[in-house]
Amino acid sequence: MPSEFFHRHAPELFIAFFCIIFLAAASGIAGGEVGAFLAAALDVAVFVILAMLVYLAGNRDPAYRWVAILWLFLLIGGFAAATAGFGIMAIIPAEVLDAGEVGPETDSFALIGEVVLLLLGVLIAGLASLVGLSRGFRVRLARHLPFDPDSLLHTVALVVILAMILITPVPLLVSGGPPFLSPLFLDLLLESGDLLAETVTLNAYTLFWTLIGSFLIAGAFVRRTPRETLERLGLVRPTGRQVVLAVAAAFALVLAFHFIDQGLAALVGFLGLPVTDEEAVNLLFAGTLTLPGIIVASIAAGFGEEVSIRGLLQPRFGILLPALLFASLHAFQYSWDGLISVFLAGLVFAYIRQYSNTTTSAITHTVYDLVLFSMLMLGMSI
Repeated sequence: MPSEFFHRHAPELFIAFFCIIFLAAASGIAGGEVGAFLAAALDVAVFVILAMLVYLAGNRDPAYRWVAILWLFLLIGGFAAATAGFGIMAIIPAEVLDAGEVGPETDSFALIGEVVLLLLGVLIAGLASLVGLSRGFRVRLARHLPFDPDSLLHTVALVVILAMILITPVPLLVSGGPPFLSPLFLDLLLESGDLLAETVTLNAYTLFWTLIGSFLIAGAFVRRTPRETLERLGLVRPTGRQVVLAVAAAFALVLAFHFIDQGLAALVGFLGLPVTDEEAVNLLFAGTLTLPGIIVASIAAGFGEEVSIRGLLQPRFGILLPALLFASLHAFQYSWDGLISVFLAGLVFAYIRQYSNTTTSAITHTVYDLVLFSMLMLGMSI
């Protein structure tokens, strides 16, 4: 009887569970490691709640459809606001924020114009993502992609994907530099010794919630059994040959991108666009560059990103859109040369996933990141 109740009311129970986590983390009731563990769930919680509302719209009452759409708008609005906030950090000089006013040496009109352009760009990108709500657009897109244009789940997923692809690069477009490499953000990061010290556990917590979130969004306990969900995500036991090929592919990628990245940096610089500041990137990853740090970070990125992007999204949205999403998610930490590099690497992981499975692409991604982080830790040039 309890199992039947759980199966029937799983969406409501998951919504309640993540709402409790959201409230507990946001209110600060739980401190220490428990608080950090719950806070790591916040990014995932909003997507799981959206998916559960969609499942309820199909299994319970059509009125949930409008609740899901409202939650979708709130999610996009929140993401746009967060992006704008980080973008402003990259635009406004640190001395202006410290002083609380614009000094005489600062071009206030140019500064205000840049902020307005950022806000306008974020707004336009957010509105543009809503094209995914147009059935005509979805039908045309479905001619090339394996998703259902009449599925509410696929519709909201498409809108979220478009929003994240379009909104995330706006600060880079406007300010010319990624927000996480701005002097203000790096100063705040380096001043917070605790944040650097907690990088290992933060990555572990993020991986845990990413896997849980991907599992639930894929329909676990709602419309699929755990075994069916693993198969849907492409998480299978790889063969010995696949493991060897995954490791070999990772080392081949490290070698290939050593030259590709140099070419991309030269091309982007030639076009007059800003090139990724490698020294700033090294500072950004300073808390990761220990042996436990690089191992956990590599596994977190390798399995977390592959399961959520290649495992969850690729079977429904093809190779290109998830690869663009994968690149856009790095727009806060890399300039255009880095984003193109991430996009190309994402295409390689995508084809590995398509012709084998997500586990194999995750091993490739993990080993690739492990080698790169190891080289950073040893002070070697990538």
